[in-house]
Amino acid sequence: MVYERTRPRSRKPNGFKKSEIPGNICSARTLDRIESGTYRGMSLGKILELLDFYGTEHRRIEQIKRLVKAAKADDWCSVYSDVADDKGWFYQQREDAATDLFFHSCFALPSLIQGEAYYERIVDTSEVRVAEVDSNQDASFRMERRRRWIASERPAQLLIHEAALTIDLGPKADEILADLRKMVALPFADVRVIPFKVGRYDLMGYTLRLLEFEGGEESILQVESPRGSGLIAAGSTQGKFFIDAYKRASVKSIAAEEFLA
Repeated sequence: MVYERTRPRSRKPNGFKKSEIPGNICSARTLDRIESGTYRGMSLGKILELLDFYGTEHRRIEQIKRLVKAAKADDWCSVYSDVADDKGWFYQQREDAATDLFFHSCFALPSLIQGEAYYERIVDTSEVRVAEVDSNQDASFRMERRRRWIASERPAQLLIHEAALTIDLGPKADEILADLRKMVALPFADVRVIPFKVGRYDLMGYTLRLLEFEGGEESILQVESPRGSGLIAAGSTQGKFFIDAYKRASVKSIAAEEFLA
C-alpha cells in the first residue's frame, strides 16, 4: 500500500503525501496502521476506496484483494503465504520501492543483473522443465526488471561466488561476460566475487535478497535454499543470522573488476 501511494505519476513524481488522502476515505491514523500492517480491522471496502483514489491498475487491485481476504482466512498463514508468493509480485513491488538492495548467489549470477544471453544459457541447460513458465521467469520480465533498477540508480551490492563465473557459460560466454562487465561498471552497482580460496562460509548454498527502505520501514529478507524458500523477518533471530552472514561474506569478497581483469 505504501508503494501504491508513493509510486510516480504524471504531475506527481513522488506520488501522494499522506496529507493528500481525503479524510472521508481514510484518516491519517488509519492510513498509518494500514501501511504498517497493524490494522487488524481493515475492511476490503476501505482498501478498494484507497486503491480507486490511487488509480491502481486492475491486475494489482485483484492481487491486493486476494491478500486482504487471505489475511482474514482461518488458516491465514498458509493461505497468505501462497497469495504473497503469487508469481513473485509481492516481492517485486517491494524491490521496486527499496532504496538499497543486497544480493548473494552461489552458482548463478544474481537475477537482477542477468542479461539475455545468460538467461538463454539457463533455459538451454535446464533438463527438467515445468509445463508452463510463469511470467516472472521469462526473459522479457527479467530485462524489464533490470531496466527499472538501472533507471532508478538505486545502490545495490551483489555477492557472487566464483563458481558462478568459472562453470561453462556456453558458446555465448564472451557476450555474457561483456554484459556482466557493463553491470560492474555501473556507479551504483557494487558487484563482488567470493573466491574459491575462501572455502566454506555460512551463506554457501543460499540465495539471499535483502531490501532496505527509507523512513524506518522494516527491511525485507528473502532466502532460497535446496530445502525451500520464503520471506524472513529481518529483525528475527533467523533474519539476524542471515544478515550477519551476508556481512561476513562481503568482507571475504573481492571487487568483480579485479576478478574479471
